[in-house]
Amino acid sequence: MTTDTASTFTHPSARRDMVRRSMRMSSWEAVFAMPLVYTGQPANLVLATLLAEGMQLAPGPYGFIVSLPFWCNMLQLFVTPVLGRWFSMRQVFVSAIWCHIACWAGLAGTLLIAPEWAVAHAVPLAGAFVGTAGLVAAVMGVSWTAYMQSWVPEPLRGVYFARRNRLAQISNFTFLLLAGLVLMTPRLDVIAGLILFACLTRAISAVMAHRTPAAGDAVAAEPVSWLAQWQRLRTNRPYWRSIIFVAAWGAVLNGYGAFQPVFMLDELTDNAGLASIPLALSLLFGALALPAWGKLLDRFGARPVLVCAVALWALVGTPWAFVTRDTQWLLYVVWALTGAVNAGIVIGQLNLLMKLVPAESKALAVGLNIAAASVGTAIAPILTGQLLEHLFARGWTGLQAYHAFFMTMPVLAIGVLVLLRRVQEPRSAPVEHVLGALRNFRTLGAALGLGFISQSLFTPRGKGKRSEY
Repeated sequence: MTTDTASTFTHPSARRDMVRRSMRMSSWEAVFAMPLVYTGQPANLVLATLLAEGMQLAPGPYGFIVSLPFWCNMLQLFVTPVLGRWFSMRQVFVSAIWCHIACWAGLAGTLLIAPEWAVAHAVPLAGAFVGTAGLVAAVMGVSWTAYMQSWVPEPLRGVYFARRNRLAQISNFTFLLLAGLVLMTPRLDVIAGLILFACLTRAISAVMAHRTPAAGDAVAAEPVSWLAQWQRLRTNRPYWRSIIFVAAWGAVLNGYGAFQPVFMLDELTDNAGLASIPLALSLLFGALALPAWGKLLDRFGARPVLVCAVALWALVGTPWAFVTRDTQWLLYVVWALTGAVNAGIVIGQLNLLMKLVPAESKALAVGLNIAAASVGTAIAPILTGQLLEHLFARGWTGLQAYHAFFMTMPVLAIGVLVLLRRVQEPRSAPVEHVLGALRNFRTLGAALGLGFISQSLFTPRGKGKRSEY
């Protein structure tokens, strides 16, 4: 495959200048993209308030709606490769941004024009718009990953994506504070106005994406067939093991994460604005932690950093199993630490994917990765929504049901580590090399009364062995 970028910027100094300018423009694109990107993510505060408060959906339909973007992630597997035969990944990415804006603007317009009809037809309306926007976002995500992989130098990826994501997190943090203030009045017209604001900022980001100098890979002169890509990919065992991990982790993360905002709104606070504060802390601490994660990734590799980050996620999420209205201050600590850890997991998964994806099967490999992740993330909220409705029907109170539900979260997260240990990453360090910078989390676990979990995560397994965790 030829590269537009390489052919246009042949001199090394010209290419370095192009990469620097592209990195700068892509970072600003991320800043203005985040309000709508966040709004389109399942289980976020804006979507949860719209579905649970504005449209008054029960847990079952709610779980179905928030799972739709992940089913669409599987559908994109049949869409993106076809588009890639005729358009470059850069062209697909920029065009998908405008389509994504149109989907959410259409939903917001419907809420403003016909609010009563929207509530009466909440499930089909929300399903149609969220599902369509999810499909467009899935195509956009695959094309963005392939496009960025084509021009961001591998030695700089950890530090660059850490800085880029840090700016994006700060943008998301600012938007979430604004959303918290706006959602203190959770009317449909107010929510629609917030969505339209996110569409406006996304339009600015689309212009910046269009003006980014890096062209990425050109369309192949002779399109590579799916069968040829599959033949090259099917023997790549490290890649397939990473696929299994991504699917399992997606199920754990979304199965619980989809209902955390609902739990907060139903059982801990009556004010969506107050519920936004711990979520904003998560974004803030994530932004603060990203530079450290980036350096760890560049020094030790993605897999060992992911092992430590997932283990820490299991540790800091334990208070969900016993928090009440009287102790909801704990969530400020939980969300802050979870945000810092999630930042490492997100950037670690991206770097691992870019290392394991073969260049000759890029579109199919990235699409399969996202589709596999979507299997778990799509099924999990549906099953957990049905489980919660079953517990409610048997007479459990909301607090009892949610506490029992969240009690299993750290256990399943630790189970995912077994799958992650089987992933082989080229040029990565042993996991214990990363732990030197993370030893203080043992002390933190003991201070929170969670010493038994930190002991489980950090003690050696077997005679004469050192623990990977």
